[in-house]
Amino acid sequence: MFVMEKAFLNLLKNKIFYNGRHVPVIRRYAPIDQTPCITIMQADENFKRRRYVEIDHIQHIEKKYTSDIWINVWCNTEHERQSIIESVKNQILKAEANHFNTCKNYNQPCCQLLKSECLALNQIKKQCPIKDMYSSFFKTNNIVKNTFHINSITDLDELEYETPILRTIFKLQMDYHTYYPIGGELFEEIIIDGDLL
Repeated sequence: MFVMEKAFLNLLKNKIFYNGRHVPVIRRYAPIDQTPCITIMQADENFKRRRYVEIDHIQHIEKKYTSDIWINVWCNTEHERQSIIESVKNQILKAEANHFNTCKNYNQPCCQLLKSECLALNQIKKQCPIKDMYSSFFKTNNIVKNTFHINSITDLDELEYETPILRTIFKLQMDYHTYYPIGGELFEEIIIDGDLL
C-alpha cells in the first residue's frame, strides 16, 4: 500500500456513516464488494527532490513527492451519494481545521497520551487545548499542509451494469516527505588548518 493511500484510509476509516452504519473504507474496489463503500487509490506520484537533513542529531535522507490520491465513493442511490460525499468533505475539513478526531493520539473517546478522556471533547472548537500533545493528520503523515487541495469532485457513474453503480471521485493533490535514517553526523563547517596550505 502506498504511503498516502494508507494515510487517507486511516483518516476516513470508521468515521464515515450512512443510516447509522459504518461505510467500509477499503483500498481497492472489486465487483463483489458491497455498496456503499469508499475506496482509496493513488492515481499518480512524482519524485521532486532529495536532500540531507538532521533529525535528533542523526543524518537522514529527506525525499519530497507530489501525490495524487483518488477517493472513490461507490453507491446505489443518489441519497447515499450525497450523504457520503458530505461526510467525506466534512472529515477532510476536520483534518484541515485540526479537529480532535484527526489526531494520531485520539482513540474514541480517550487520548492515548493522557490515558483518559480527550480534553477536546469539552472544547467549543473541538481542538486539543494542549498544543504539544496534538498530532495533526498532516504532521503525522509528513504532508505539506499548504500544498494540499481538492482538485475536483467528479461523478463517473458505471451505468453498463444491470444495477447501475454511482461513483464520485474526489481528486486530491499534495506534497509529502519521507525520511530515511542513514546515521552519521551532518557537517556544519569545514575548518582548514592554515599550516597545511
